Amino acid sequence: MSNRILLVEGSRCGSRSWAPALVGKSYEVTTVYTRREAQRELARGRIDLLILDSRFLRFDPYRLCRSLRDKGNDIPTLLIIKEDDRIDRGGGVNAHLREPFTARKLINRVVRLLPAPSTKVLQVGDLHLDVHLQTVSTGRANHRLTPKQARLLQTFMHHPGQVLTRRFLMNQVWDTDFVGDTRTLEVHIHWLRQAIEEDPSDPVRLVTVRRVGYRLDVPPARPPRRRKPKE
Repeated sequence: MSNRILLVEGSRCGSRSWAPALVGKSYEVTTVYTRREAQRELARGRIDLLILDSRFLRFDPYRLCRSLRDKGNDIPTLLIIKEDDRIDRGGGVNAHLREPFTARKLINRVVRLLPAPSTKVLQVGDLHLDVHLQTVSTGRANHRLTPKQARLLQTFMHHPGQVLTRRFLMNQVWDTDFVGDTRTLEVHIHWLRQAIEEDPSDPVRLVTVRRVGYRLDVPPARPPRRRKPKE
C-alpha cells in the first residue's frame, strides 16, 4: 500500500504543481485547493503526510496547522514557502521547504517525514495493528490511524489487561510527564474507540478506569456454534 499524501495548493498553481513529481514516485496524492477541502480530507483520517504549498493559497497555512494541533491531529506537515517568506517556528509545521528547490529535494524531504518501512504486526485477541501501515483490524474492517493514534494503540497492545495511567501514556506517546491538561489524550482515546469498538459509546476493548487511566481488555473468544443434530 502506497503512502497517502494530501497536497494543498492554490487553484492557480497550474504547471507549477508538485503533484506529478509525487505521483511519479508512486505516492497516492490527493490535491485540494481550499481550507475547507483540506479539513474534509483530513477528517477522514487516511492521510500520511500533509503538504501545504503556500505560493498560491488564499488562506493562512499556519492557521490551519495550529488548528490541527489544537485538535490533537499530529499528521506530519511540510510547508512550501516563497524565497522571501518568514518562517513561523511555532506554527505547527514539521518542516519547511523554501524556493527554489528541485523535485529531488522535495522527495528527499517527503521520505524523511514519512514513517520508516517495517513489517511489524501486533496482535491482541482479534485486534491486529500494522505498525508500518498504521492500520488496525478487528477482523471486520481496516481503519487507518494517525501516527500518534498508532503509537497510543501500540502502547496498549504491549500491556494488554493492565491499567495504564494517564501520566504513563502521556510519557510514552507524547514524551512528557505533564498531565495538567489531558484533552489531547482523551481525544485520541475517542478516535481509537471509533476504530476498534463496535459501539464506541459503550467500549468493551478500550475501557476507562475511573480516576486512574485506561485498560485494553481482550474480549473472550466466542464459543463455536453448535450444529443442530439432523432429525
